[in-house]
Amino acid sequence: MQGRIQEGVLEAEFQAATGWLLPPRVANRLEAGVARQDTVFQGLSLWAFDHPEALADMRRRAVEWVRRWPEPRTWELSGYLEYLAGDWAAAARAFMASLEQEPENLDAWVDLAFCLKHLGLALGESILFDHDLWVRLQCQERGPLTLASLNRLHSQVQKSPDRLEATSVRWVAPYL
Repeated sequence: MQGRIQEGVLEAEFQAATGWLLPPRVANRLEAGVARQDTVFQGLSLWAFDHPEALADMRRRAVEWVRRWPEPRTWELSGYLEYLAGDWAAAARAFMASLEQEPENLDAWVDLAFCLKHLGLALGESILFDHDLWVRLQCQERGPLTLASLNRLHSQVQKSPDRLEATSVRWVAPYL
């Protein structure tokens, strides 16, 4: 059964599985002017380090949560868990699903960028340098995010006079 998350249900299931409270979700919009607002990934990272044997079970739970409540919150939880397990492609798909519903969330864009970098795709660097353009363009288009649509957005970013020139300079590559 798909629907909206009832208040407290996901938090209770998450706490039962991890032993810690799921912090409130805050979407990070560009106008907030901060690098990151969502603290869940940091907490999950520490938890996974202390409980590596429980990561597979949490990934299965996240699949169930996404099935029941396909919302940005559950997609991002799934993405974080896949990222921690080293499944960059699955993590990228989860962050793209979140961004389809909430393209203005900078945290999800940055998370997607690092997944793409792990997969060896230059799209990740472009998102990290020109995230404001990516957010603006996806907010205008509001469609499904796939590798093909990301490549189309990348083409638009590359043509933009507002893009940072740093992404086109070879000397930056060793620092990425």
